[in-house]
Amino acid sequence: MGKPDWLPVAEAACEGPVLEMGLSMAQWLKEKGRGDAHKITLFSPAKVIAEDAGQAVVDEFLALATKMGFNYLPSTKDVARVTAQGVEFVSGDSVEAELKIVIPDWVPHSFLVGLPISDELGFVITDRTMRSPTHSEVFAVGDAAAITVPKLGSLGDMQAHIVARHIAVEVGHLDASKVGEPFQPAVVCFGDMGGHKGFYIHSDTWYGGTTSVLKMGYTAWAMKMAFKEMYFSTGGKPTSWGMPLSEFVMDHLR
Repeated sequence: MGKPDWLPVAEAACEGPVLEMGLSMAQWLKEKGRGDAHKITLFSPAKVIAEDAGQAVVDEFLALATKMGFNYLPSTKDVARVTAQGVEFVSGDSVEAELKIVIPDWVPHSFLVGLPISDELGFVITDRTMRSPTHSEVFAVGDAAAITVPKLGSLGDMQAHIVARHIAVEVGHLDASKVGEPFQPAVVCFGDMGGHKGFYIHSDTWYGGTTSVLKMGYTAWAMKMAFKEMYFSTGGKPTSWGMPLSEFVMDHLR
């Protein structure tokens, strides 16, 4: 209900953390002399892991994961049961595991469920200006908004700037000609791979765009650490040029 035609249906929540934990754990096992990626199984309810990153990025990552020795189990659907021996899935698949790390699905705020501004799950329906089409006085950004797919901090940040500009126009502090473009989602993700290495993803192909960038190495890790320091030193309010600068540097890195 209320889903725009351009927005794909995600089978899983953002799986960047899954990639990050898997790569970091493989590095930790290697450093501690306890094994390597062969001891780790990555699973996803979707047909491919990290589907929102786009097919080209996924293909490149899976090639690396296969070379490193990761076990991979897609299309598991939901988790049916977690036991001392492992994880059982709705698909009928199962995996033995001593340590199980399961990422929960998205859950809306309970007070939004059933409201006329919300979809059937409880996320607020908006247009690309992040405004409710039925209650123009209502805006929603971040995890609360139905069109935030996946639930990424970078998407919430984009949306917050859009809402701020529209409110500024409403109260007379910004000329309407400067309101800017509506929401154009793109997945932007920095991940830690362990060993002072990281990965960077910038892609909008899942939404029908043409940008598809995957970079790995020391620079991606350094950029992630720099953003983390900026984020905490500014009290969670990084400068407006922080993300655009990071994207420019990483997109053009050779």
